[in-house]
Amino acid sequence: MCTSSRCSILLLLTLSLTTTVSEAIEARSLPEPTFASNLTTAIPFDSLPTTYPRSLEPQNPIIENQIRDTLAHYPLAIDGKNFAALDLVFTQDVVANYSEPLGVLTGLPSVISSLQSSLSPVRTQHAFSTQLIEILEGESTARSLTYYTASHFGQGDYYGQVLYAYGQYQDDWIRTCCPEEWRIKARTLVFMGPYIGNLSVFT
Repeated sequence: MCTSSRCSILLLLTLSLTTTVSEAIEARSLPEPTFASNLTTAIPFDSLPTTYPRSLEPQNPIIENQIRDTLAHYPLAIDGKNFAALDLVFTQDVVANYSEPLGVLTGLPSVISSLQSSLSPVRTQHAFSTQLIEILEGESTARSLTYYTASHFGQGDYYGQVLYAYGQYQDDWIRTCCPEEWRIKARTLVFMGPYIGNLSVFT
């Protein structure tokens, strides 16, 4: 039989055990990753120096190299017209704002098909320059800013003519598991000036 005092003790023990188990589950659960920027909104140019503050402490060089190496595979895939290899760079559910005329692309298949179609009339060379990488707290997410110059070489009747584009990629990264790799979860392409050259190379 459960006396009043015994019932009270049992109730307290049950509540205590329930709280302990709940806390243990919560502690073991990985939080949802948070990213530095809105998925499709560019960071204004004048905010970039303070958005990417100078790091006073050294970051994990292994992670920095992994991110830099993964990003380098983007021009290799694009310029080599091996668009399927973009799965080495982006997550399957990537959200990429390529600005006009492509706009916001959702999902890796959309990114692949849109880039493959839009770049089909030209050969390209993508070159990176200024770059900042910030590894965020917990080392499971990161963000990067990369300046680029894209050269689009005309074919056929437009052979020998070029269209140049100047801009930056603002990327949010996530560390994936099994195997452990880094992929771009969100991208915003920002043009830093007008096209230079002959737009007709795309016809």
